[in-house]
Amino acid sequence: MVFITDSQEETEWLGGWLMCRFSRTHRTFLLFGDLGSGKTSLTRGMVRVAGGYGVRSPTFTLVNVYKTPIRRIFHVDLYRVETPEDFYTLGVADFLGREMTIVEWADRLPERVEGVRVFLKNLGGNRREIRVSPD
Repeated sequence: MVFITDSQEETEWLGGWLMCRFSRTHRTFLLFGDLGSGKTSLTRGMVRVAGGYGVRSPTFTLVNVYKTPIRRIFHVDLYRVETPEDFYTLGVADFLGREMTIVEWADRLPERVEGVRVFLKNLGGNRREIRVSPD
């Protein structure tokens, strides 16, 4: 599936749709894309549809946990993770696949993980191409 969004709001809306569409069958969402491609905006929409708020990029904290009325959602940012040891030190392996998890910079995972793969590309301005590939 390929989508084009023309604003941050549309990217967030698409995130909400993805959560509604896939959260019953998938617990892991793997986001791929360069800086500024809309990964956090997409995540904001995913968390918001579950009733959560306050989504911010976990670039420095590496893992944010949002408690929603429906479930906990783990938001992981692997941008600063450089080695498999760094990844395992985070404890992500303890909840990945068991809890609802959204992983930014999923290309930095040390092993293949099953989940909904979302590829984001900045087309200029606020326009994004978003390709979705469920495992």
